[in-house]
Amino acid sequence: MLSPFGNWILPQGRDALCFRRVAGVERSESPVAEIPGARRHSTPATQTVSIKLAHYLICPRIRLWRPPLLPFLCRLCKSDSEKTLTKELWMEVPQRRAIVSIHDEVARLVAESGVHEGLALINAMHITASVFINDNETGLHHDYEAWLERLAPFDASAAKYRHNATGEDNADAHLKRQVMGREVVVAITAGKLHLGPWEHIFYYEFDGRRRKRVLVKIIGE
Repeated sequence: MLSPFGNWILPQGRDALCFRRVAGVERSESPVAEIPGARRHSTPATQTVSIKLAHYLICPRIRLWRPPLLPFLCRLCKSDSEKTLTKELWMEVPQRRAIVSIHDEVARLVAESGVHEGLALINAMHITASVFINDNETGLHHDYEAWLERLAPFDASAAKYRHNATGEDNADAHLKRQVMGREVVVAITAGKLHLGPWEHIFYYEFDGRRRKRVLVKIIGE
């Protein structure tokens, strides 16, 4: 419906409830100052709004837009149903390189989070390891190993990799990580990871034999 304030569009249903909370109908106790000179209206209580200063321009959650005003983030309309979960998975691969499935553990954390609709970020927290998604098939994993070794073969000497002049021997691991990437982001739908039929989440270690971490960050409703 059109608002008496001009070309504001008032949302309906669940978003309208959020708007009423923000605008003051259901949160009239909010200490946010009113806009000087704002008009009041003798309309039903569910539509009677006093626009607050902090929400005058835009609240992206309730989809209000009045060009050409710039957007401001709304701090008062955060949904009570929003959930987050942050976990660090400890990895300790005994060999130098290996591909390790973390798919089931990520799925378990999604269930633990209680998020029904949202996103999951999974990233390696070390610069010689990767997280990626692909087929859970040993032949493909062997192909990855052979391909990466051709791109950046292991060589502990500083003659091939200047990085190894620092006293380390893992320059190839840094380059392999750059190719395979740092993280993946997966949609959560109906409380489950929303993946294709052959997609599987893996941790790829390029310089193992020590403890490392993988961050799992889940957010949604």
